[in-house]
Amino acid sequence: MQKMRNRAQLHFPTVLLTLISIIQALALELLWSKVVESEFLFSFNLQSVIGWGMVMAAFFGILQIWVLYTTMVMGFVWQPLLRDSIVPFIIGIQEFMLITLIGVEFSTLWLYVLASVFISAHWVSHNSLRRARNDPENEAFFKEVKPATLRDFWPPIAIVMMLVIFGIAIDITDQRSWMPLLAIVCTNTILIGQIYAMSRLWGSMMGLSETERKEN
Repeated sequence: MQKMRNRAQLHFPTVLLTLISIIQALALELLWSKVVESEFLFSFNLQSVIGWGMVMAAFFGILQIWVLYTTMVMGFVWQPLLRDSIVPFIIGIQEFMLITLIGVEFSTLWLYVLASVFISAHWVSHNSLRRARNDPENEAFFKEVKPATLRDFWPPIAIVMMLVIFGIAIDITDQRSWMPLLAIVCTNTILIGQIYAMSRLWGSMMGLSETERKEN
């Protein structure tokens, strides 16, 4: 059994990265098709600004998922579970829904789906890091990192609550102009910030200095 576990752990990174790369490629293709087919995006009005904001958020979301998986797989070693090869399909479906919901009429369902993507991404990150902490090969990194507490979950909880509150507020007020725009601006800002945070994590894993991190 130990040989089987070692073999699974050895081949898991390649299998997972191949799977996630295929799913992300399909999501990018769907996003490109949405841009080409959506004539309203080229009308230069408020609807087009909101639409482009949704396109950018979907793109940053795809990029964030890719950076998350590549950082986790190449930076850490952990014992894979069957669910690790299933969750990427769930995230892929969420991404496809997010892209499909981009339209001339803003739908609050887009915000709720985006909130579910945040939940999935943080769940993957937390569960993977928790198992990585138990592997001796990651000891050099985790000896300086304390285990996560409830306080560490407040940022993702706040993000999900923000998206849900925006969605409820838009549904109640039927405000489809400045409020969706504000929600999308906040979302893009958060996604860019998370990608930057992942770059800092990568720099920490690689033992890069602060100057080297900025150069990368």
